[in-house]
Amino acid sequence: MKYLESDIFDALNCALSSIETPDEKIIGRLEAYSCKDTGDDKQLRKQLESKLLEEIEELKTPEFSFSSSIVSPFGPLNQTASRRTFFYLIATLNAVFPDYDFSGMRHEVFNKLPSVSMVQNTVQNTLFKIVNSPSSNFLQQRIWTAIDETVDLANCDIYSFNPDWNCDPYSDEPTIWSYHFFFVNRNLKRIVLFTYRSVRYYRINKNYINVEIILNVLMILIIIIYLFVKIKK
Repeated sequence: MKYLESDIFDALNCALSSIETPDEKIIGRLEAYSCKDTGDDKQLRKQLESKLLEEIEELKTPEFSFSSSIVSPFGPLNQTASRRTFFYLIATLNAVFPDYDFSGMRHEVFNKLPSVSMVQNTVQNTLFKIVNSPSSNFLQQRIWTAIDETVDLANCDIYSFNPDWNCDPYSDEPTIWSYHFFFVNRNLKRIVLFTYRSVRYYRINKNYINVEIILNVLMILIIIIYLFVKIKK
């Protein structure tokens, strides 16, 4: 997977890691990738293909004669396109979290989501539940605009990653909750991962900085970067 640099994503990531209360801190990240295999990706694809085809072959035995495929969120895994999507998500996770190896993940840890609005509602009720202000509303709008400009949301398939404790990259942290969303555009051959989490935050109240002030400053920075990117184009 080839990492796609984005000044807008960088600015948004700064804002997404600056939302705090006396009890918790939000840490969020947006990353975009091109579905272009590297040397490691080719090896991973071969490994996953071999494992999945082996499982499918086992279903052809008499005791499993009722089925010759494996149903997954990506479609039947006896189809090349379904296995390719599965591989893309695993490869993206490996790229985003290089200290972890997700090659052993089962397809059951992923879910296909029906609509963008469902994801937006989840983000609204989790990430932005902490701060309800004009600044946070602007940040939400910029997030969805930036994702749309990168992968064209209207033509994306959306998946969530729901790991158990053993395969959660945030399991070593005092995480309260976490969410991982993939926006996959097969035509553009691009993926955006939007991941964010809430961690317990122990801070003396007298040192607490108002979240609204931080967001206002960051919003100004995002606007400046956005205008600069538009001018360059």
